[in-house]
Amino acid sequence: MRPFYAFARLVTRMVFAVLYDVRFEGQENIPERGGALVVCNHRFAKDPVVLAHAFSRRQLYFMSKAEWFENKPLGLLLGALGAFPVNRGEGDFGAIDHAVELVKEGHLLGIFPEGTRNRTGGPMKPKSGAAFIARQTGADVLPCALVFGDRQGFRSRITVKIGPVIPYGELGFGEGERASLRRASKLIMGRINALLGWEEEP
Repeated sequence: MRPFYAFARLVTRMVFAVLYDVRFEGQENIPERGGALVVCNHRFAKDPVVLAHAFSRRQLYFMSKAEWFENKPLGLLLGALGAFPVNRGEGDFGAIDHAVELVKEGHLLGIFPEGTRNRTGGPMKPKSGAAFIARQTGADVLPCALVFGDRQGFRSRITVKIGPVIPYGELGFGEGERASLRRASKLIMGRINALLGWEEEP
């Protein structure tokens, strides 16, 4: 874990402990070592920070939209925290290659399969990015869910749920690239939805 990341995590954890009622479930499912994909639903800008707080012993690396890196001070801060830019909707293979390399090096890569913030709060169809990176790396997938209480604002409850690891072999990759990516993406999103309490997969 990078020293600056550890420091920032500690500071934001204290701030969030004041602002919100943050709870964690399933931390025993976090792998102690090795590369993996950490997938989660996405509703608010604070989601990566809240999710990172659940991983006390390991650093999460996130893709961040390239526009944020156009602001040099913010870009430097994000880079120091291990984030890297991605041009969304453009098939940014440079960002994907970097993500694959991080996982192969044994790091945890945080991905929001919906591809953007879910402003409705209901089920959405997943993008194929997480499944594609899993196939390229042979990595397991760790499904997570951020569950928000009915009330938003000061001292509102946020529960971070971490489910059992999905072994790479269960993702069902085989012949037919597009079909297998769709199946794996649906499986991944389905596990997230189950943690959210939604029975039907998108």
